[in-house]
Amino acid sequence: MTHPLEQALANVGSMTEAGTLPIIVLDLDSTLFDTAPRNLRILREFALSNHHKPDIAAVVDTMSLADMGWNVTGALKKAGVDDDELLAALKKFWAQRFFTDEYLAFDEPSPGAVSYCHELWNAGALLYYLTGRHIGGMELGTLRNLVRHNFPWGSGRTVMHLKPSFHQSDEEFKQDAIRAIESLGGQVAAAFENEPANCNLLHAAFPNAASYFLDTVHSPRPDRPHEAALWLKDFRR
Repeated sequence: MTHPLEQALANVGSMTEAGTLPIIVLDLDSTLFDTAPRNLRILREFALSNHHKPDIAAVVDTMSLADMGWNVTGALKKAGVDDDELLAALKKFWAQRFFTDEYLAFDEPSPGAVSYCHELWNAGALLYYLTGRHIGGMELGTLRNLVRHNFPWGSGRTVMHLKPSFHQSDEEFKQDAIRAIESLGGQVAAAFENEPANCNLLHAAFPNAASYFLDTVHSPRPDRPHEAALWLKDFRR
């Protein structure tokens, strides 16, 4: 049985042979990168800063990367913490750190992501790293991670597209990104996303592309990936 990841490579190959520039749209958080180490680091720092509340430290000591979900407050609630004041303080503590260059350094590539991106790039694709991370706080950390983990970068056919502002809505940003992708004059061969709503948005814009849904971590929005989406846990095959 052919692995779903082969479809993107096949699309790249056929487009390259036809003289068309194949474009691969790649989300970062919870798609190419695992954000669980970033979240766990912040949670542990929060526990240390609240040493006067030993109960929180005891709970956090038992938690691992597997316990990290879409947000750290949800992880603590699941672990039995129901102190609303403490959870509100954690939310503020987390927000001050999660969206920064410094804490991006704790992210790790999704299994198989680096080698698969090189396969796509070597086959002739332009890799379009599309992320809701914002300029003015996360671009340096994003670039450092791409370089440090040896993702294709800096040798042509790579683009890194971030939000121009932290406050721009995700939907407006994605629509701007779609226009930017269309302006490249190529054809989208595949798009990879972990958010069902964004997966559907990209599929609507590029219906002939292979559409991939990374079943990792996503927001609690009720959207479901469209029926044509190919489901993955990571990039291993």
